[in-house]
Amino acid sequence: MLFRRRVLLLPAVGLVLIGGTARGGEPYTESFVGTRALGMGGGLRAAATGGTGPLQNPSGMSLVQAYNVEADYFFARLRSGHLFHASIVDSTSAFRLAGGLYYTYHFDNPSQPPSSHGHEAGLALSLPFSNYVVIGGTVKYLHLSGLEAATDGGAGGITFDAGATVRPLNGLTIGIVGSNLRSLGLSTAPMAIGYGAALIAGTDLVAVIDGITNLTAEGQTPLRKGTRLSAGVEVTLAKKVALRGGGGYDGITQNGFLTAGVAAISEAGSLDVGLRQDAFRNGSAARETVFGASFRLFVPQP
Repeated sequence: MLFRRRVLLLPAVGLVLIGGTARGGEPYTESFVGTRALGMGGGLRAAATGGTGPLQNPSGMSLVQAYNVEADYFFARLRSGHLFHASIVDSTSAFRLAGGLYYTYHFDNPSQPPSSHGHEAGLALSLPFSNYVVIGGTVKYLHLSGLEAATDGGAGGITFDAGATVRPLNGLTIGIVGSNLRSLGLSTAPMAIGYGAALIAGTDLVAVIDGITNLTAEGQTPLRKGTRLSAGVEVTLAKKVALRGGGGYDGITQNGFLTAGVAAISEAGSLDVGLRQDAFRNGSAARETVFGASFRLFVPQP
């Protein structure tokens, strides 16, 4: 019965993907973190459960046992960029082996040709070695077209991420992940190392600190090498509403930023919204505003 229910979900996700492709997406793919993480400063690499796992740290999928279906929409104001994303993550195996499948489509400048388009699809797996150590990896395919491919000097290819999450104490997790470990020579997919820590108090409080350092500055787009540091918190009230906030400094754009988010939660799923606003500027980069919204479906388990 459970298997049939899961199979029936696949066409629904497929409709989300088709709808996204028809309408377009945005070049925020490099920094796309998911709506929940967006509201918490942009980083959840030490607590990357559910659909956040394939995006930030695949090892995090095994931290909790759940079956989640997620669909996200992001809008980046400066580039008039749109992004559509959908994922399925299942970590209900008796051995806590978890798997995730996702697809992302983005485009920008739809009213001012030439526009940019990009696709990304990936398969993520994670495996716990004990109650204290989990490892994971993601294989993904990227394809760019239009102005973005011309600017980046390439059309894409296959690359991968690898990560680990360590739980040294109850309520404390530490994560590390290498992204795009096979270099594609694209500034929109730089080789990077991410790291973070999370303090988790039951189901009501999550506090995180997070960072990501770009190790390559490839392609022709400037300001792609640097470190982004952030911190955030999520407070859940009566298991019905989650309030999120955070901020940080982006060494890549040399902008500081603030974030906020809220979610309405039920046993069946949640509706999430998040916002990032660049708050001050030290360099020449313009201030960006990013809005995200998502629907997460929690599939019941026996």
